[in-house]
Formats: sequence, structure tokens, C-alpha cells
Amino acid sequence: MITLYGAATANSHKVAIALEELELEWRPRPVRIDLKEQYKEWFLELAPNNKVPVITDDETGMRVWESGAILTYLGEHYDPYGRILPKSGQARYDVFQGAFFQAAHIGPNLGRLNDQMTAAEDDKIPAMFDLFYSEAERLTGVVDRMLSDGRPYLAGAYSIADVMHYPWLRFGLEIEFPSMMEKPRIPQWLTRIAQRPAVQRGLSAFK
Repeated sequence: MITLYGAATANSHKVAIALEELELEWRPRPVRIDLKEQYKEWFLELAPNNKVPVITDDETGMRVWESGAILTYLGEHYDPYGRILPKSGQARYDVFQGAFFQAAHIGPNLGRLNDQMTAAEDDKIPAMFDLFYSEAERLTGVVDRMLSDGRPYLAGAYSIADVMHYPWLRFGLEIEFPSMMEKPRIPQWLTRIAQRPAVQRGLSAFK
């Protein structure tokens, strides 16, 4: 049994989606971020960075934190046919490129942009908002180029690269982010992912 310590965050949803895609036996363990449970000693022993998600795996005895590391772990241990993580060759590294791009660029920038968008008026910094907004526009262009050869998913076939991006970028459709809406490939790709039953189940794990 895998336990997923998480909350209603994009990074927790990544892992829940991957667990559902691989049809694994798992249980959610909500972490009350609103009550600062992530700073409790028991949680810091699981995740020194005091961030969700974290998994523990009863079968292997492993504990893994950081969503990208968790998805890699799931792919290596529970995906013998390479459904979301190819086993070798160019396809495997195409997936890793997409996954690391999300972790290094999409997540941090959109997180900071959201912080500025939702901050109290006195706490907003216009120059920072403009910086993160323009970078979000640039990153949207990168995603569009990743889909520019007609491929249905970021690395060709559906993979952890898509799983990692989707929870972060789906909100762009909800707010009709202009740079995204003017690039039809991106909304089409997001809609394609949203229709997957495993994705729908994963998103419902933490609300």
C-alpha cells in the first residue's frame, strides 16, 4: 500500500494522477496546510522541505518526497510496460526533459505569479507581477513549441511529462490566460488530458 501525504495542490494532484494511471493500491493522507501541519515534527521527518507531496510505500519500505522524484520512482518501480515512463532510449529522455522543464520553470514561475495575483493589494509588487507574467507568456510559447510537430502529448506519447504539467496549466483555461488561448494546441492538449478517467480520479483525491 502506498500512502500519499498531500493537499489540494497541483503537486499533490500530479502524484494522485500517476497512481491512478498505474492502477496502484493507495490511500490519501490529507495534510492540513491551513493548520500548518506541514511544520509538525512528524511531517518534517518525512519531508525535510516541509512541502507536500510525500509518499511512503509499504511494499518497498521507501519514502520519497518532491513530486518529480515521486513520479520517477513510480515509473521505475510500477510501470513495467512504460505506460507513463519509457524504459530506455530517446523516448525516456524526451519525458525527462518535459518533467524537469516543469519542475524548474513552469511550477516555480506560475507559483510566484499566483502569489502576486492573490496577494492583498498592499502586498502586491507591480514589477514582480510583470516579471512573472511575462515569463508565463514565454513559457506558454515553449509548451506550444513542444507540441508543434503535431504530437498529441509533450513527449509524443502520454507520460509523466504531461502528468506534471497538467495540474499547473489547467487553470490557464479557467482564467482564459491570453497567451495560452491564442495557441490552440495547448487548450486541445489540456482537454485531451482532462478527459482521461485516471486524471479525473486523481484530481478528486484532494479537494
